[in-house]
Amino acid sequence: MAIEYNLTITDRVQTNNRVLADGEEASDYIEAIVCKLTASETVGDKTYTASTDPWVSLSVPSTVDRADFVAFSDMDALPDKINTQLQAWGNDADRRQQLADQIASQKVASVEKTATWA
Repeated sequence: MAIEYNLTITDRVQTNNRVLADGEEASDYIEAIVCKLTASETVGDKTYTASTDPWVSLSVPSTVDRADFVAFSDMDALPDKINTQLQAWGNDADRRQQLADQIASQKVASVEKTATWA
């Protein structure tokens, strides 16, 4: 079976006051969001999983125009621009390959067992 990937965008958000492209300060600028990318593969009756859940950095404030900025405190949903950035992070081929490699190593890992003579 193929490896399945699942991206979870958490509610953990890192904000700060930052200067935008026009030189104006923006309060409550979202710098990063914690995302969890999980990979899983079922082989027979065993499921192997691997995951990563780092802070995912967003656009550098100096590249964001005032017209595209929404303060975190004014949001009632995740803006499309940020969602697109986070989805791209979750679809990164190298990142997915790292998780696939972790699953591959789990499949050949030694197994601890209890001896019958103990």
